[in-house]
Amino acid sequence: MDYRPLPDDRKTQFRDYVQYAFSPEDGPQDEYERDLDEQPGEERALFDGDEMLCVCVHYWFRTSLRGQRFEMPGLSAVASPPQHRRQGNVARLLGESLAEYRERGDFLTALWAFEHPFYERQGWGLANKWLRYECDPGALSFARDSPLAGGEFRKLDEDDYDRLDPVLAAANEEYELTVERTEDWWRERVFSGWRGDPYVYGWKRDGDLRGYLVYRVEDEDEGKRLHVSEFAAADRAARLNCLRFLANHDSQVETVTVYAPPETALLDEVPDPADLDCEVKAGPMARIVDVPAALEALDYPDDLDAEFTVAVEDPLADWNDDAFRVAVADGRATCERVRDGGDADVAASVSALSQVYVGYHSVGDAETFADLDARTPEARDALAAMLPETEVFLSEAF
Repeated sequence: MDYRPLPDDRKTQFRDYVQYAFSPEDGPQDEYERDLDEQPGEERALFDGDEMLCVCVHYWFRTSLRGQRFEMPGLSAVASPPQHRRQGNVARLLGESLAEYRERGDFLTALWAFEHPFYERQGWGLANKWLRYECDPGALSFARDSPLAGGEFRKLDEDDYDRLDPVLAAANEEYELTVERTEDWWRERVFSGWRGDPYVYGWKRDGDLRGYLVYRVEDEDEGKRLHVSEFAAADRAARLNCLRFLANHDSQVETVTVYAPPETALLDEVPDPADLDCEVKAGPMARIVDVPAALEALDYPDDLDAEFTVAVEDPLADWNDDAFRVAVADGRATCERVRDGGDADVAASVSALSQVYVGYHSVGDAETFADLDARTPEARDALAAMLPETEVFLSEAF
C-alpha cells in the first residue's frame, strides 16, 4: 500500500470517488464546475500499485483550546468506491493521515463523520453538539418591536470578508476549537458553494458591521425555506436585528432554518416557544494525534502538583497505544512512556481521552458515557483539574 499526495492525472477520478460517496443520487458526472486547484486543502490517496483505493482531503486549520493556539488538521472527503470497500482501506488511509499529522508536529485533528460509530472505533470522539431551529418567519417578528431594532442591512460580497472576521471572532469568543479563517477559506468556502453561492447580508449600526447571515433559499414540497448556514452576532443588538432580518422574509418563505451553538436562548426570547422546533444534532468529532505532545502542549493550574499513570488504547496509532506517566507541576506537564501499564491509575480509549482533552466531557461524564476508567480518586481529581469541561463549538463545515 502506498499513501501519497494525489497525482495531477487522478483529479477527475478523485472527484468521481467523492461524488459517488456523498452525492450518488446525482448520477455520474461528465464534468465538474469547480477546479480542485482553486480549493483550500490538500488531497491524499491510498494506492495498491496503480489502483487508487480511497482518498481524503487535509485542511491545515489553526484553532484555540484552553488559552493555546495551534494547528489542527481537518480531515475531510474520505471516500472509497464500492469495489474497494470492506477491505480495511479507509482505516489504513486514516492511520497514514495520523502519521503525517504527527510528523508535522500536530497533536489534535477533527472531522465531520458520515457515521459516528465508525469513526469512534477509529479513535475519534464527539466534540460538540449544535442546534437546528426551524420556524415560520413570523415567529421571529418579536425582534421588530425590540428597542434595539434599527441600523441597516447590506448585501455583502467576498471582498468584505475581512469585515466579517472580527464579527465571527466576537460571536465565538466563549467557545473552544473555533477556526481561524484564511482569506481563501472565506472566499471559496463561505461566499462560494458547491451547489450555488449563498446570500450574505450584514447588519451595521453607525457604520460598524456587527452581525451577518449566510443563507440560501430552497424550494421544497412544503414551500420555500430560508436556510441559514451561518448566523454571527457580536452582541445582543446584532443578534436581535439579524432575527428581525429573517422575520422580514415572512411574505417570501414559509420556513426559516437556523444552525446555532448548543444554547437555547432563542426559546426564551420568542413569545411562544411552541412556535419553534429545536433539534439537538451531533457535531464534529475530534481526536488526539499524539498523546504526550497533546498533554504537554497545554498550561495547567500553577498550584496543581500531581503524578499518575494512564493506559491508552488506540486502534490506529501504535505510538499512542501504550501507558504513560503524567506529572504536573508549576503549570506544565510531562508525559513519558512507561514499561508496564497494567495497573495504570487511569485507563481510556483515545476517543474518550480526546473528548476530555477538548472539554466536551468532564472526567465524570467520560466515565459514565465513554471508555474512561479513573481507578484512584487522586488520579481522577488530577485529570479533572488539568482538563475541566469547557464550551466547545467547532462550527466550521469541511
